[in-house]
Amino acid sequence: MDINLTEREKSILKELLLGKTYPEISRTLYITVSTIKHYIAQISEKFEVRGKVNILLYLIEHKELLEEITQYSANKTSE
Repeated sequence: MDINLTEREKSILKELLLGKTYPEISRTLYITVSTIKHYIAQISEKFEVRGKVNILLYLIEHKELLEEITQYSANKTSE
């Protein structure tokens, strides 16, 4: 599988995996809720699914991508 996610898409996915809402993600990443929705739409298109619940289900089904996101999270935390 070759899905290229941007740094911002990975950071939004990491926050979603932590169970954060759009307003919480907005405060954490210093971007607007509408910007988050834009990125969610881009991610949905890349995964060929609709909505954040299906994005999370997709990640569960594609363990290697989930590992990439969690690895990204760990790398960013340790920097």
